[in-house]
Amino acid sequence: MKEIYIVSTPIGNLQDITLRALETLKNVDIILCEDPKHHLKLLNHFGIKGKKLLKITSSNEKNSVKGILKLLDEGKKIALVTNAGTPNVSDPGGEIVRLLYKKGIKVTPIPGASSLTTALSVSPIPTQKFIFYGFIPKNVNKVEKIIEKAKILKIPIVFFVPPRYVNSLLKLLCSKYPNSEIAIFKELTKINEEIFLDNPCNMEIEEKGEFVAIVKV
Repeated sequence: MKEIYIVSTPIGNLQDITLRALETLKNVDIILCEDPKHHLKLLNHFGIKGKKLLKITSSNEKNSVKGILKLLDEGKKIALVTNAGTPNVSDPGGEIVRLLYKKGIKVTPIPGASSLTTALSVSPIPTQKFIFYGFIPKNVNKVEKIIEKAKILKIPIVFFVPPRYVNSLLKLLCSKYPNSEIAIFKELTKINEEIFLDNPCNMEIEEKGEFVAIVKV
C-alpha cells in the first residue's frame, strides 16, 4: 500500500526526537518540509544524508498533491515534517493529508514533540478542558471575540503567539479582563525556556522567542 509518514520533530532540544522518527527519516527517500535549510540542520545533526527535500507551504499544498502521488506511484517513500513539532498543528500539511486520504493513500503518524501538549503538561492553569485556537489573530477585535467565547464556556484558551504580539495580548487582557490569569511559555525545551504565570496587568515580556499562551478569564 502507498503510504506517507507524518513525522514529529523537536520543538527546540534536538534530543527530544523519537527513535521511531529517526528511523523513519533514515528510511524515506523524500521529505516534504516547510524550510529545507532548516530541516537539513536536523538531518545533519543525526548524520542522515542523501534525502531529497521538497518545500511545502500553505500556498502550494493543494498543487503539490499531484506530484506527491506521482512520486508514490514510482515507489518513493515520503515523510512530511514541519519546522518544529507535530505537523498540521497550525502548520502546512493539513490539505495534503486530506487530499491523500481521498486518494486512498495510507497516512501514518509518527508522534512526538508538540509545543501545545508540552505547554499543557506543565500548565499552572488547569486544562482538563480547553480551546486551542492556533496562532493568535493580528486583529485585536478578533482576539477579543475569541476570548469572549472562551469566557462564556468557562474554559481556558490556548494561543500560539508570535513575539511581536505577546505584549499586545497582555495589554488587551489587562484592559478588558483585569481579573484574568495568563500563563506564558517561552522558548519551550530551549536554553532560554521560561514559564510565567500572573495577572496580565503585572506582566511585560521581552518580545523575543516563541510563545504559547494559556488564558483564563
